[in-house]
Amino acid sequence: MTHRPSTPLRPLAHAALAFRCEVTAHDLSGSREVILAYYRATSPRLAVRWMRAEAQHLARLLAPAPTAPHLRSVLLVAAGPTCPRPDADLLAWASSDAEHERALRILRAGKNYLLMVEDYDARYALRVYPLPTQSPAPAGRRTHAPAGAGRHRKSRRWRFTS
Repeated sequence: MTHRPSTPLRPLAHAALAFRCEVTAHDLSGSREVILAYYRATSPRLAVRWMRAEAQHLARLLAPAPTAPHLRSVLLVAAGPTCPRPDADLLAWASSDAEHERALRILRAGKNYLLMVEDYDARYALRVYPLPTQSPAPAGRRTHAPAGAGRHRKSRRWRFTS
């Protein structure tokens, strides 16, 4: 399991941000990447909440319960103790309040957050990175001209001639 903040943490100076959240799967050769899920969060808290839910969902997909309906007719073999368990790493991350707070701190500082787990066949990444968005206008300022005040508008006076 890998956690990688990109640079030292410093808060952003009043920048409006959205957050691109995504879950990807990579083959181990690094030649292919598949986006499994994505989301655009409006706050660091929503981004981390989405990451937690996706980590739990991905863990259930990687290691379904043996009693799942689609596995009833399949012969199951117990995995050895040295077998990689990305599902356990994902569930451990999702249940850790300390990791939750750490992710929030990193995202609030405007930095990327990456959680990566590996299996025999693939590498799975949950990542969030900030997207700059247009800053909202300061209070009391207009962001556009009032209706009818366009540069090519002329007042219209209707003349009725008889």
